[in-house]
Amino acid sequence: MNIGIDLGTTNTLACYVNDAGGISKIEFANGRNENKCLLPSCISVDDDGNILVGQPALDRKINAPETVLENTKYFMGKDKSWTMGRMCIDAEKAAEYILTEVYNELSGQFPNEKSFNAFVTVPARFDSQIPRMATKDALKRAGFEVNEKNALTDEPISAAVAYSTYLSGGDTLLVVDIGGGTFDLSLIHSKIVGNSAAADRLIPIGWDGDLFLGGNTVDEIILNLMCTQIIDEEECDLSAPPNDMRYSGEQSAAAAMLRNYIEPIKKQLYSDSDEDAEVYIDELLPDYDFDFTLSRRDYENAMQETAQKMRDIIKRLYSRNAVEMNRTSKVLVVGGMAHEYCLVKILEEFFGRDKILIPDDSMYLVARGAAICNSNASIHVDNVAYTSIGVLIKSRTDVDTIIREGDVIDENFSAEREYSTVNKNAWEINITVVEYKGEFSVSSYTTLMSKVISLKKGFFVKHRTLKFSFGFTEDKILKIIVTQYDGTQTELDVRL
Repeated sequence: MNIGIDLGTTNTLACYVNDAGGISKIEFANGRNENKCLLPSCISVDDDGNILVGQPALDRKINAPETVLENTKYFMGKDKSWTMGRMCIDAEKAAEYILTEVYNELSGQFPNEKSFNAFVTVPARFDSQIPRMATKDALKRAGFEVNEKNALTDEPISAAVAYSTYLSGGDTLLVVDIGGGTFDLSLIHSKIVGNSAAADRLIPIGWDGDLFLGGNTVDEIILNLMCTQIIDEEECDLSAPPNDMRYSGEQSAAAAMLRNYIEPIKKQLYSDSDEDAEVYIDELLPDYDFDFTLSRRDYENAMQETAQKMRDIIKRLYSRNAVEMNRTSKVLVVGGMAHEYCLVKILEEFFGRDKILIPDDSMYLVARGAAICNSNASIHVDNVAYTSIGVLIKSRTDVDTIIREGDVIDENFSAEREYSTVNKNAWEINITVVEYKGEFSVSSYTTLMSKVISLKKGFFVKHRTLKFSFGFTEDKILKIIVTQYDGTQTELDVRL
């Protein structure tokens, strides 16, 4: 059974292609109370040391906030961990628990299925291989079957796949994916290469975004506005997380409760109504009722810096890729924050209201596209290099670039190089394959592989040089073939 998964910062969603050929959403037993299709990307540990995932974990934020872990997606592949009870958990382990919850739900709903083949989406701004590999590893450990040829794609591209039936050949689509944690943009060109009336080949031509701009950013802005009023009225600062050790028990509960009202405020602000957003919390603190009103004008003023970041990122995307905004056929806005008021105004300013499309199912479009990608071989998405890949040379102070950022990666790619020993007395070559963004510098690359290769010694060996052939296998592994003077070959694989 082929599954598409949107592993989100705030919520995780899963879809599959049903027997009728349509897309069905998975409902989770531990999904959000208000929408069971949304599994909170949240984990906790209870008093007995059991791991809780989803709404049960979220429910512990008020009474045991120190046991709750959220927003770990930011740190996939990074050297960061958190302590929960007696456990030490990193972002990859947290993702594994969340994906295991998805797997267990599927196993319960479809007991006759022998296996679940998963296709998971990642932010386009996961622009190095490390967080992508960490996501794939978490998927495997959760129990899913993973097809190395078809396991990951970028969230905006997945949304474009779900929308592809509305695209014709030659369209340029801007996908804006704004969720709980990330702001992701992809410019995608569409083509028709088969007999289909709709686009069946999608070519990414540019990407940009911010891994730390999304619904959580907006939540902090609204929270600060509420906390400022509480400080003025009650001289109590609730802006720290609910598990802050300086809080009393009542203050900790109030801090958690306050955050539960941010989502209703956003829904009011993003609605078609021009009315102010209002919340009233009876007894937020002892003998203190909280009555809060937020107008759109005050919200826009508070959002000025964040809105300017969005504006600058959109401009930079088009500038970097030398694409004029008026070439954009449609702007597809997806994700949990797709209706964010300031973003919609910016997009209308740049592209005009007629080109902006926010589907009714914008929250689910990424997961829908993932399910389609996992089940429909007729839609081809070009695999584009998000980083440059090269070999360190000149005593590791420079790079010989093999693949440039933006190049299409497929099995037709090939490159030939010759590398010699550092000095005439050496009989080995250390080949180090690295990736980097933009211009290369000795302080900004990531090592993908380092291997020492010994040269065969011989009387007739005058030039201590090895030939290197670079190519990609069908499943997008960089294969390096090293040839000695006598024709002997060594194969090296670099998983990207």
